[in-house]
Amino acid sequence: MRRAWAVASGKVLLLPLLVVFAGCRAAPPPKPPFRPPSPASVNLVEPGGDSSDPHAAALRRLTTEPWGWRNDKDDVLHVPLPDWQNWRRVRYIGVPSFVGFRYGDAHHAVIAVWVRPAESGKATTDECLAGFEEWGRPTAHSFSVEISPGTVSRAPWTDREVLIKSVDAEINTLFARKTYQAAYASYVMWPGTCTIFGVAVPVRGSADLAAAVRDRYIKEGFSRIERRSGQAPSPQ
Repeated sequence: MRRAWAVASGKVLLLPLLVVFAGCRAAPPPKPPFRPPSPASVNLVEPGGDSSDPHAAALRRLTTEPWGWRNDKDDVLHVPLPDWQNWRRVRYIGVPSFVGFRYGDAHHAVIAVWVRPAESGKATTDECLAGFEEWGRPTAHSFSVEISPGTVSRAPWTDREVLIKSVDAEINTLFARKTYQAAYASYVMWPGTCTIFGVAVPVRGSADLAAAVRDRYIKEGFSRIERRSGQAPSPQ
């Protein structure tokens, strides 16, 4: 499956994280009443375990479990992840990313980090965000995505700042209409480069939980990323 971010009619289309779900089968409806998973059933393949609604159970974990960190293969970045033991490091096909992670084989949430060349020698987080959105524009022609107006905020990161954009998104396929809560953050970590860190969470009948996972990243997560090298990796 291809993954790409895009901009159409001035709106950001969160394709590199959203399209990963487009070919996936929709989750079955929850089995009332909700039954939490047994502790022994929670694992890397299914962090929702044997719950009556594994997706909701997985998202609950992402809103409550402590933060941990996973690294890329060269140990350049440490990426913050709630319930960090149950995320798998992955490579996305089609639109290369510096590093990516998925939460469970059912993709209860996905994360990607891009390191891209800056358009100017003295990049800013605003310029990096705009350049990243422009870079994704061509893929908008391939997918039908509706997106709410984004909300922009800023948060501290080390001795600098991170620029964050939060959106609600919907992607339409031949077989289903799927909705997501998503956000992405822009950093200037190394001279001449832009770093983008994105998270997307499918709703699948749990809109409040999906929003809570996304909002936890906005409030706590994006500022926790750790740069472990003073030298930038090769941009994608």
